[in-house]
Amino acid sequence: MSDLKETWNRHASDVIANNLAGLMGDFTPAGMAKAMALGSNPLSATSFEINDLGNNEVEITYVGNARRTIWSKWEQVGDKWQIADLAERP
Repeated sequence: MSDLKETWNRHASDVIANNLAGLMGDFTPAGMAKAMALGSNPLSATSFEINDLGNNEVEITYVGNARRTIWSKWEQVGDKWQIADLAERP
């Protein structure tokens, strides 16, 4: 079983690298639907900051020309962590 905080770091790194193949396994079906909605305004970032909110929730702020913060709720599915819910935060 992977550590949730390690998963967050890998996930954020994959977002920055635009590693879609790596990201596909990070979402439950419900999480994927929400990610597709956010995908209409793609992220462009060179670094990230992680804010652990507890209760398997995290805010990841992606830093590039602008800062964008994405909140996500993760759940354990089998032996991996996946995003069940997410939203952009102001």
